[in-house]
Amino acid sequence: MKYDLYCLGSALVDITFQISDDFTKKNEERGISKGAMTLIEKDDQNNLINELKDLNKSPERACGGSGTNSIVAASLFGSSSYMSCIVTNDENGRFFLKDLSSNGVDHASKLIDADLPSGQCLVMISDDAERTMCTNLGVNSEFSPSDVDERIIKDSEYLFLEGYLVASPRGYDSFKKGIELARKHSTKVAITLSDAFIVNTFEKELKELISMKCDLIFCNEIEAMEFSGSKEENQIFSYFRNFTPNLVITKGPEGCSGFEQTQEFHVPGIKVEAIDTNGAGDMFAGAVMNAISESKSLEESAKFGCFAASKTVQSSGPRLTNEEYKKIKETFSGY
Repeated sequence: MKYDLYCLGSALVDITFQISDDFTKKNEERGISKGAMTLIEKDDQNNLINELKDLNKSPERACGGSGTNSIVAASLFGSSSYMSCIVTNDENGRFFLKDLSSNGVDHASKLIDADLPSGQCLVMISDDAERTMCTNLGVNSEFSPSDVDERIIKDSEYLFLEGYLVASPRGYDSFKKGIELARKHSTKVAITLSDAFIVNTFEKELKELISMKCDLIFCNEIEAMEFSGSKEENQIFSYFRNFTPNLVITKGPEGCSGFEQTQEFHVPGIKVEAIDTNGAGDMFAGAVMNAISESKSLEESAKFGCFAASKTVQSSGPRLTNEEYKKIKETFSGY
């Protein structure tokens, strides 16, 4: 195989602010739920950004998107990776593609001239390190089945799909085409449910697609409960077995649990002082996929995922420096 991992996902640039409890309360009054992702119009997003700047808040800018963060992590840990996405020929679009290339992720994405801007995510980090996201998909809503590369799917061990794709009709069709081609070429499929908002709003669509073919599901506790309709782990596991032979549920500082075929496991968390939880789940998934590409079991891979995620929550933003990824790989000894 030429690639360990082929990702279909949204190309987003993260604009990150630290916010106070008062601003968190104002967000809740606006209908923006703490700790979740809300789709938002560009003008409303800009109004929020300007309001934060008026409070003398200084933002950080970084390339993001759930799938992007995961595939960049996998790439920097040593996996051969490819991504299909679309961006507009604007400042954010140019910034995004340069970032992908500099982190070793192959792509054939081009800057396109479009009325819609490149996607952007406003990330607000509260004092308890929880992240709240307001996303404007921008041109990502135009991502279509024609952007899915059959040749790359055929040459990949895994197709990695983010649940956020189903938020647009064309994204849904692209997700479906990806699975159909993976099934045709016997390429394994890993899916991240992405967010409770996605699970609740697009439950029917997600379950239809996952039922077609899925070899591994990533989700957090809330997403798992919403997807399964249960709060009991044994019932959650039983429900997910209808959709996938392999599952990992992240539990924040408590680690993760899941199953690989018939074998269930629990990996304890690593106690650290969290500064920013943004991107922790993405880092976890990228680390797990990297370990899987090196023939580790899912439980072993989850141990590496927990270790990597514990490092990313100790700094601000969803990414670390390239040297820090290298250090994580070198210092992990938990297999």
